[in-house]
Amino acid sequence: MEHIDGNVIDRDLAARMKYMQSFLGWDAAKDGKLIEACKPVLAPIVTKVVDAVYDQLLKYDITAASFAPKQSQEGGATVDASVRDLHANHENIKFRKDFLKGYLVRLVSNHDWTPESKFWEYIDMVGKVHTGSTDSGLKSRKNRPALFVEYREINLLLGWVENAVTDIVMGVEGLELQTKVDILKAFNKFWWIQNDLFARHYIPSLRVPRIADLERMTWIDKLKYDPVFPIVSTLVLLVAIFTWKF
Repeated sequence: MEHIDGNVIDRDLAARMKYMQSFLGWDAAKDGKLIEACKPVLAPIVTKVVDAVYDQLLKYDITAASFAPKQSQEGGATVDASVRDLHANHENIKFRKDFLKGYLVRLVSNHDWTPESKFWEYIDMVGKVHTGSTDSGLKSRKNRPALFVEYREINLLLGWVENAVTDIVMGVEGLELQTKVDILKAFNKFWWIQNDLFARHYIPSLRVPRIADLERMTWIDKLKYDPVFPIVSTLVLLVAIFTWKF
């Protein structure tokens, strides 16, 4: 059984990637090449895919709300807008479309899929910037207003994009069924890796302490991980008050 240190994979992205790729059976050479092979198909329709994504996002006010605030730095073309004023050709939406185009081009143009790849650092920064962080490290967001999108909408959009890519791959003529299956399996692994690199910036780590940690804890620390801790702590407080008064 391989040992994985939860504390290490929380702070070391390469270690996290190595663990996730191993768990999902990601083959950096095979799966990466399959995604790269889609460039001739996806590159010509990037604009069409991006337009479809934002048509979907603009169907609901809750998803469109993320694009209402000014998207660019001072002097840029974007403005603070009402959700109802947003449309496919609004400056705020055009700004976001350009960002998504860059992401898609980078995805199918990447050649290094190893755990140490700078590409995963990029995806990790994209995830962080959507939490409203102004120190994500993403150069394209430097000196720009904070961008916050609920994880719920992030998750839904990733699912929608996965379905769209599935339709595109399955619709390619002249490609053997097994090749299509292999490509979709590679993309499926990628979507889940990307989902983790987004989710980790939204969801705090609340791991139960490991045995080695428990052995070093005082009995009070151990109680914190016990479901009866609130009751015990309240009783201790009441006893202390009673003793002090009487």
